[in-house]
Amino acid sequence: MKITFILHSSYFVELENCCLLFDYYEGEVPSSNKPVYIFASHCHGDHFSPKVFGQARPGRKAHFFLSNDIWESRVPEELRPATTFVAPRQAYQAGDVQVATLRSTDAGVAFLVGCEGKLFYHAGDLNCWVWDGAPRFQNDQMVQIYQEELQLLAGKHINVAFVPLDPRQEADFDLGMKYFFQAAGADHVFPMHMWGDYSVVPLFKSTPTYKDYANRVMDVSMPGQEFQL
Repeated sequence: MKITFILHSSYFVELENCCLLFDYYEGEVPSSNKPVYIFASHCHGDHFSPKVFGQARPGRKAHFFLSNDIWESRVPEELRPATTFVAPRQAYQAGDVQVATLRSTDAGVAFLVGCEGKLFYHAGDLNCWVWDGAPRFQNDQMVQIYQEELQLLAGKHINVAFVPLDPRQEADFDLGMKYFFQAAGADHVFPMHMWGDYSVVPLFKSTPTYKDYANRVMDVSMPGQEFQL
């Protein structure tokens, strides 16, 4: 498979028979005529834009899995039959693609996607949103809620995961990634939600306590970067 980092939390996965596109809002999407399954985890402008409907070109099969906080009116009328609105902790299917959702700690959902014998996890904004200066009880509650949600992934063999590594959290930028590895992990983990500051990737990988995870975290450093797995 080939995976392309588009921008922010958006990734494009090209498989043998189809493609997956996650959380697109801007940037260059690789060209392909294969059927495409398009995912939007929630309505925030850095995860969804109506521009994504342009991927449903004439002659190309497309199906959309959109979080149900995205208004139906934003979907072109002719594409609504090819759109599934998803809620947290539910299961869906379209063609040969199986989709399960988790509840985000911010808005919308995270996706667990089975396709062509592979399992993909895209976190959306499901992250351990701990902030310096926030009340201690609030941060402690966030850790608990995040860890509990990740238990839905326990015991699953995830081939590829897309997980936030947000530099705005400063000293706590690593928590979402750390707890993901502790709960489930994946063969290949692509950092996202980095707001253009890719220094957090080598910072995470060079942290001694994460040495067992480092070789599974991909060296994402610029939009348009391609990875052949």
